[in-house]
Amino acid sequence: MGYEIVRLTSKGQMTIPVSIRRQLRLREGDNLIVAVEGNTIRLQKLEPVRPLDENDPIWGLIGSGESGLSDVAENHDRYLAPC
Repeated sequence: MGYEIVRLTSKGQMTIPVSIRRQLRLREGDNLIVAVEGNTIRLQKLEPVRPLDENDPIWGLIGSGESGLSDVAENHDRYLAPC
């Protein structure tokens, strides 16, 4: 694995080298996760979440978990809160 050297600006900014942007298919507006591991800064491309397709099988499960409770819509936070 190769590496590139970048320079930090007075505002704490840097430019990700074009070879790395191409390899990871980074585009303007993409989001990156920044993590510190010891003396290392780690950048990771944040993959956007794909919305569910209308044919996704999850839609077939809607309503299949009937609880028998009539007030779930009004009191859902109470039902989800830890005991």
